[in-house]
Amino acid sequence: QVTVAPSNTGGSKTITVEASESISLTPDMATLGIGVTNEAATIDEATVQNSEKVDAIVEFLRSIGYEDSSISTSDIGLYPQYDYSGSESVLKGYRMDTTIVINDVPADKVSEVLNGALDNGANTINSIRYFASGYDEAYNEALSKALKLAESKASSIAEASGIELSGLMSIEEHVPNTSARYSSTNGYMDYGMARAESTAAKASMDMAVLPGTVDAEASVTVVYEIK
Repeated sequence: QVTVAPSNTGGSKTITVEASESISLTPDMATLGIGVTNEAATIDEATVQNSEKVDAIVEFLRSIGYEDSSISTSDIGLYPQYDYSGSESVLKGYRMDTTIVINDVPADKVSEVLNGALDNGANTINSIRYFASGYDEAYNEALSKALKLAESKASSIAEASGIELSGLMSIEEHVPNTSARYSSTNGYMDYGMARAESTAAKASMDMAVLPGTVDAEASVTVVYEIK
């Protein structure tokens, strides 16, 4: 969009130019949310079984180099399970869910981490969130290109119109979409206790963890004064 109009601060005329540029990046890091879900007859059994599997997964993560600062648990839940097949509901046991969040996972190691977690007791994959660690640098590059494009557009318009640019009056950077730095797979994948160990389950999981691309896009509005 280009606007040529009198300045609202005086009698001078201005050219207002909008420009945007974007740079595509392949995400290189990821945050994973994996889960352990189990059922047992009593609260103690459910919590002990769940804790054993969570501990095994954490030990696996430590064994391949992840620090405790990169591992956390969240969304811990314990739920009574009822049998509604009869005339009255009957308590049949308890289900416990725990989500383990792993940060700082290189994109090319996602499948390795997920497969290892499945081997050590995980049976749900709750989220895979990719991001580009170089997003800020790419955004600054896109911003620089957008400013150069705005200058080029203004110069071309001025030349074609037989007028001359006399100075830069203002630059407005539009608020960037910070969520664009992430490429997320937030679908819930339930592998089940038996399926978690199957080759087919791991193959289907591998197909679901491609990072795709993200775009660092910068947009500006630049006002030039003209003679």
